[in-house]
Amino acid sequence: MIAGLYLRVCAAVVLLAHVPVASPIQADEIDELIAVVAKAGPQGAGSVEARRASTLLTKRGVEILPRLLRAMDTPNVVAANWYRSAYESIVAREAAKPAPEFPVPFLQEFARDSKRQGRPRRMVLSLLDELTPAYRDSILPTLLDDAEFRSDAVALVLRQGDRAKAKGDVKKAKTKFQAAFKHAREVGQLTGATDRLNAVGVNVNIIEQMGFVTRWYLLGPFDAPGRSGFDESYPPEKSVDISAGYTGKDGTKIQWMLSQTGDRLGQVDLIQAIAPVKEAVGYAYAELNCRQDQNVQLRCGADDNLTVWLNGEKILARRQWLNGTRLDRFAAPALLQRGKNKLLVKICQGPQHKNPAVPNNWSLQLRFCDETGYAADFESALPEAAR
Repeated sequence: MIAGLYLRVCAAVVLLAHVPVASPIQADEIDELIAVVAKAGPQGAGSVEARRASTLLTKRGVEILPRLLRAMDTPNVVAANWYRSAYESIVAREAAKPAPEFPVPFLQEFARDSKRQGRPRRMVLSLLDELTPAYRDSILPTLLDDAEFRSDAVALVLRQGDRAKAKGDVKKAKTKFQAAFKHAREVGQLTGATDRLNAVGVNVNIIEQMGFVTRWYLLGPFDAPGRSGFDESYPPEKSVDISAGYTGKDGTKIQWMLSQTGDRLGQVDLIQAIAPVKEAVGYAYAELNCRQDQNVQLRCGADDNLTVWLNGEKILARRQWLNGTRLDRFAAPALLQRGKNKLLVKICQGPQHKNPAVPNNWSLQLRFCDETGYAADFESALPEAAR
């Protein structure tokens, strides 16, 4: 079916220049219908009018697809769904014709336009998979920094590297693996690209690539019965004194300890680094040197939850228990200042899971990066510690 549709489209594309342009009256009607749908909102607001307008749009031909797709490029999810319903009906009807006449050049341009919403672009690329099957593989390598298609692009480039290596073209394989590593932002792709590069004699560092903070002074555990730790304030939140000692959980004496994680993804295991406890609070403190002011993104995760202060200002707090540490689970804008930056993180540990077989993990993972996920420009001001 796909092959048949592809051949019919190839035969019909040359006719696109002769497709009659809608008259101004038709254009005005379509714009008015699109405007009606745009007023739809949550809790059924404008749904009756939107349904009627969407039904009328559905009766139009492929000549309105460009305007439908441009309208679908909106943060209004409700309206976008109505547009998509009309789009899908028009596409299905056209595809059933002996000689479908899709505006392929426009669809290709729309799919690769990174400034547009990802969902309609992905939908269009799926249609192009039927119309021009080779297009996806030709365009994805140019979308390695695209928010919507980054993962697809990295996966394709990794496969290209694997094929090159299998054919004995190690030079090409290295180039592909290095491109994949540079743009990868998912755990599996990062580690997969790293392992492939190691196998062809290239050493890379995920920590540096992603901007993980790995050197910390750690303090804890403080007592935090139940889930009280998130709201309770402990001494480090007033001031950080690395030389100070405190009374911790069960009356034990605690003090700051220099620590450096050896995890390839920068994760700090507080069970090992501080203590295997429950219902507790720990702190991590770091100092970062920067050569210039930078507007960056803080991306982090913790088990169970965390609060982050940068240069004395609270920039993130997430009260989520039993959520696990996952790459880039939470994010917030941040300003790294020229010179020394002081970073304090509070990590809460809750009660044992009601299923005793579930481990009570306690961990932290934190990084600073630009909007594409590439490491911000900073270095640790703390001394190296034994791992």
